Amino acid sequence: MDQLTFKFPFSKKYYEQDFFVSNNNFSAYKLVENWPNWPGCWLNIFGPKGSGKTHLAKILEKKINKVKLIEAKDIKNEIIQDLNNLECLIIDSYNRNIDEKLLYSILNESKQLENYILINSISSMNNTNFKLKDLESRIGSFLFFGIEPPTDDLLKVVISKMLSDKQISINPKITDFIINNVERSYDKMFKFLKDVDELSLSTGKSININLIKKVLNK
Repeated sequence: MDQLTFKFPFSKKYYEQDFFVSNNNFSAYKLVENWPNWPGCWLNIFGPKGSGKTHLAKILEKKINKVKLIEAKDIKNEIIQDLNNLECLIIDSYNRNIDEKLLYSILNESKQLENYILINSISSMNNTNFKLKDLESRIGSFLFFGIEPPTDDLLKVVISKMLSDKQISINPKITDFIINNVERSYDKMFKFLKDVDELSLSTGKSININLIKKVLNK
């Protein structure tokens, strides 16, 4: 499908209108947008770093009054008690960095309370070999939505949009050079384009291959 959205911020504000929707993340985005009308209460969004998982988590957080967004590494036993006062628990950056017994207890409490859980991870939790078989069974109750890295065509749109907003046009060969040399993620691309624009302004030079290389070599 055609990509949507609009401006490309460089600060970590995570506005919904700034999320770049395309066919690689459309299903996950629509599910977050349609909360609480989910086919199940537990959701695992997975994909590579920089693919937009945290942005989606922030979008969901702003839709819910009683919600807690927490990094997986910061999860403690107290979170179980917190669930009593939450509609939704959002766990970001899960990478097997929650004790299995604690995660199992969280899911059990959530099931009894019938509240929602979103867990973001790089790999699908459904493909994780948990030692605790009861936890493995609970994980089977999740909905799983993967996000793929942005395609070359999508990155070309990102670059074109970002630069055109600043009345900058560049040769398509330079666009291809950028795509081939910058890590394939939205975060890295936004940061790179910001650095290129700042260097161009500070030096008074147009955006060319030499300027691009200077930013890449920083």
